[in-house]
Amino acid sequence: MQLTSRPASSDGERKRQIIMAESKLHYEDRYMKSYEAFIASSNKYERQDTWTKTVLLDKIVPHLPNLDQDNELRVLGVGSGSGEIEYPFLTALLKKYPIITNRVVEPAEDQIIKYKALVQSKGHELQGVKFDWRQQTLEQYRDTDGVGTKFHFISAIHSLYHVGDVESSLLYMYDLLEPGGKLLVIIMSDECGWFKLWRSVPDSLKQDVRYFSLASLQSPFNQRIIPYTHSYQNCEVDITQCFDKTSEDGELLLEFILQVTEFKKKATASQYQDVIELLASSECSKKDGSRVIINVEWDAVIVTKKLSDN
Repeated sequence: MQLTSRPASSDGERKRQIIMAESKLHYEDRYMKSYEAFIASSNKYERQDTWTKTVLLDKIVPHLPNLDQDNELRVLGVGSGSGEIEYPFLTALLKKYPIITNRVVEPAEDQIIKYKALVQSKGHELQGVKFDWRQQTLEQYRDTDGVGTKFHFISAIHSLYHVGDVESSLLYMYDLLEPGGKLLVIIMSDECGWFKLWRSVPDSLKQDVRYFSLASLQSPFNQRIIPYTHSYQNCEVDITQCFDKTSEDGELLLEFILQVTEFKKKATASQYQDVIELLASSECSKKDGSRVIINVEWDAVIVTKKLSDN
C-alpha cells in the first residue's frame, strides 16, 4: 500500500486559519475591554434613560399601531449588544403591549451571552417578552430571512457604522416595517468633538468602521418622501485618563474613541502625538477642573412607515 503525505499547503492553510481565528478573538476581546472602559467613563446610560423617558415614551410608543389584546408586538433590534439600551425600551413598550416578540440581531457571541444574562436577571420586569436570538450581522440576517418577517418597531442604535451600504441597509429596515411601524436609528453627530477626532485618524490605521453624517442618514428618506422626525441628545465622556500614558484604561478608552484596536502600538510617534493634541484641543473637548470632557452628541431619527406602503 502506498502512503501519501498531506500536501504542505494544507498544513500552511490550517495554520493561517488558526492565526486568523486567534487574531479575531484577540481583537474582539480587546474591543470589548475598550467598550467597558468607555462605559465606565461616560454618562451614556444615564442620558439614555432620560432619552427613553422622553423621546421614546412621547414620540414612539403612543404612535405605534394599535393591536388587539391577543396580538403580539414584533420588535427587531439591530446590533443590540448586551441589551442595556434595549431593556428600557422593552419595559416601556410592555406598558402598552403585553405580548412582545423581540428578535435580537447581534454578531458578537459574548454580547448575546450578556444580553441573555440581563434578561435572566430582569425576568420579572420582562414577563410577556419572547426573545429570538440571531447571532448575525444585518447583512447575514438579510441573506437568511429577507423580508419574511415584518416588525412594528425596529431599533438600530450606534450599529450602522459596520454595515457595507448604509443607504441600502436603511431602506431594507424600512421595508421590514409593518404599515405605521417605527424605525429608530441613532448615530453620532458629525458636529461633535468625537466625530472630528475620528476624521483625523490616518487612513492606514482605520478599521472596518464607517461614520456618516446626519444628512446621509436622512437622504434616502428625503428622496422617497418618507416621513421622519429628528431628535438630538448630548452625552459626555471623561477622557482625562487618555492623557496618562501609564494608564491601561486610558489606552483602552482611546482605542474605543478612535475605533482602532491597539492604537498606541500601531501608530507612529507623530501620529499618536497629533491625535492626543487634537483630543486636548477646544475643537474636541473641554476642561472641567482637573478633568477633560469630550462631548458625544447623538442624532436620533425616527422613521414612520407609510400606511399605504406594502
